[in-house]
Amino acid sequence: MWVKNTNGKQRKILATLFEPAMLELSQICVFAWSDLKLLDEVLRRHFSSIPYCHLIYAVDKLGRQISSNITSNGVDNSYRNQDLSRRPYSVSLYPKRHFLLSSVYISQNTGRPCISAMHPVIHEQQFLGFIVADFDLQKLPVISHAKTLSCQKDCLNSSENFSQSCRVTSLFDKYLTDIQGILNKLISEHGVFHCALHYASAQAMLWQINDPYQYSLYDVEKLLDPDMYLTYPRCSYPAKAKVSVKIVKQVLEQFCTLRLFDDRFYLRSGSLNIMNGLVGLSFSFDGSQHIPAETFLNKDLSYWFGQAAIEDNKQIELIKEKNKLSISNDSHIVNWKLGIVNWELDNLEKTCHIRTIR
Repeated sequence: MWVKNTNGKQRKILATLFEPAMLELSQICVFAWSDLKLLDEVLRRHFSSIPYCHLIYAVDKLGRQISSNITSNGVDNSYRNQDLSRRPYSVSLYPKRHFLLSSVYISQNTGRPCISAMHPVIHEQQFLGFIVADFDLQKLPVISHAKTLSCQKDCLNSSENFSQSCRVTSLFDKYLTDIQGILNKLISEHGVFHCALHYASAQAMLWQINDPYQYSLYDVEKLLDPDMYLTYPRCSYPAKAKVSVKIVKQVLEQFCTLRLFDDRFYLRSGSLNIMNGLVGLSFSFDGSQHIPAETFLNKDLSYWFGQAAIEDNKQIELIKEKNKLSISNDSHIVNWKLGIVNWELDNLEKTCHIRTIR
């Protein structure tokens, strides 16, 4: 069973675990908010993306539940329109406009201790409501800061785990370079001014400057269709855009780098708006943020992942190379390359040892 009292460290770990997935879901729900049937379908399809969740639903800004109850067993629309404004978690919600974890309370649905995570649904600075996910404390794993560090250490040090990817490779990832080129052309030559990429669900949302109030949702197959460029008329790059065509290309390239950098630390979703010049980011290990595109490009990998993660990633790649060489048939080349790899590993270990002492 999960701990009885959620202290600060445990709540922070849970927030890190839940917030990125709920951010991504809230962004998708924006465009289904006014269509309750579609909203239920979106929540149902993405239910499994929220780890350890046993119930999910949508609440409007007045505390009224507008969606059905979505569980692993299906959809129950009998809970629509119930007033949740007096629930324990609702009291502390308003006027919050950010991710929030509730205190522990007894669930009316299960009769057991429960904790709720809420993420606001916001469209063009307009607050629409919340996505709420409930978690049964008995179903949550025992999480502690020490255990988290231990798991990370085991993942880094055990060569058996190198093939076990924490990041599930989506269809989007397999065609990432092609999609990057297509998006670059759509933005620079076809009037797309805002794009949002959701890697896990393998979807891209695009807004075109001649119809800015409507968005289009594309999967990989549609994006790779040769007729994709016919969807949007060819037009000049907006004169009022706050980022250049060159920066657009660089931002999309950096998205690819951050997505594929590591199986444990990676980009979950990214967005770019050329009219306000902002880049939106959501990582596997942290919350979401929006920063100017030029500021984003000025940050190196160590800013996002930390120098230790950069060195750990390099060490993992070297050990992978060493394992590949050990099964090679060309002994002359193997011995020569193994010498280089071992030398680089020794240097990395010395660097890590010095950093630890300091």
